[in-house]
Amino acid sequence: MITNGKFEGLMHISDPKALFTIVATDQRGSLKRMINPEDPKSVTPDDLKRVKISLIRNLAGKKSEGRASGILIDPEYSYEKDFIKKCDIRADVGVLMSVEATGYGGQGEFAPKVQIFGGLDADAAVRKIKERGAAAAKMLVYHRMDSPTRGYQESVVKAVGRACVKYDIPFLLEPMSHSLEGGPHKKKNPKEFSKIKPDLVIETARELTKPEYCVDVLKAEFPLNLKYAEELGQDPVEACKGLNEASRAPWVVLSAGVDYDEFKMNVKYAVESGASGFLGGRAIWKESVASEDIDASLSTVGVKRLNELAEIVDKNATPWYKRYADSLRNVEVVRGK
Repeated sequence: MITNGKFEGLMHISDPKALFTIVATDQRGSLKRMINPEDPKSVTPDDLKRVKISLIRNLAGKKSEGRASGILIDPEYSYEKDFIKKCDIRADVGVLMSVEATGYGGQGEFAPKVQIFGGLDADAAVRKIKERGAAAAKMLVYHRMDSPTRGYQESVVKAVGRACVKYDIPFLLEPMSHSLEGGPHKKKNPKEFSKIKPDLVIETARELTKPEYCVDVLKAEFPLNLKYAEELGQDPVEACKGLNEASRAPWVVLSAGVDYDEFKMNVKYAVESGASGFLGGRAIWKESVASEDIDASLSTVGVKRLNELAEIVDKNATPWYKRYADSLRNVEVVRGK
């Protein structure tokens, strides 16, 4: 069974086959570094908005040929009516909005604590997202089962999940693995981290898709690093199938800033193993942000990449409703009070 608001939200952010081809544009700190690598602090809110408008308009606008089913925006720079109007988003593209504030919550990368945007509590944040007209809410949370902040992180996920139930809006959860002090560093020693990554990703999926978290779609990391998989004796098919079996919710694969060719392979392995699509950002558009003519690059290279990924999804992905019923007509939608 699924409530009417959640059902309609999921239908809006998926394509006619109930598959997800969602573009992420909710980056804040990382986007500042992309716009001005030498001095990211000098990037103004207006600078961010100009880039985000270009991203959204060219990849999901009414004049775009991009096959986006949804567009993920942030709650601090991308929510005003004037901003949304300039983006000219097609009606068949659902808008998702992030719940989390950017960064590690002041705790550092070894013990991150997720914070809600604007200093709001979970209920107020989800209510505001719903009032802004978003079709779904999304939250990124750094998580691993052996993290010192695991309990806190899980408590916030539950709070956001309950708020999404209260306001009848789909909840997409994006858990990201992270380094622990004294262990292999995710960025500085990626090969060593890759040895433990499959277990981290799969066990987090197993935990955070339990019913008490109220997660409707899992936005999952690819469960290993393809650069080291062969050397480490890791099988991407086996890892993706393990993730698919662990997740109680339909899932999509995220791009995590990898290069496009790698993400394309990640999407292929994921959808052939049960994923319902992708939710990717920088892999699709990061080179365009650095180009002299961002609009020209996005409307050509960006759209081409997006549509290539959408074609892979169209051929091999599993419709999200398959987690509920064999066919869409057999999904039981709860309406009324």
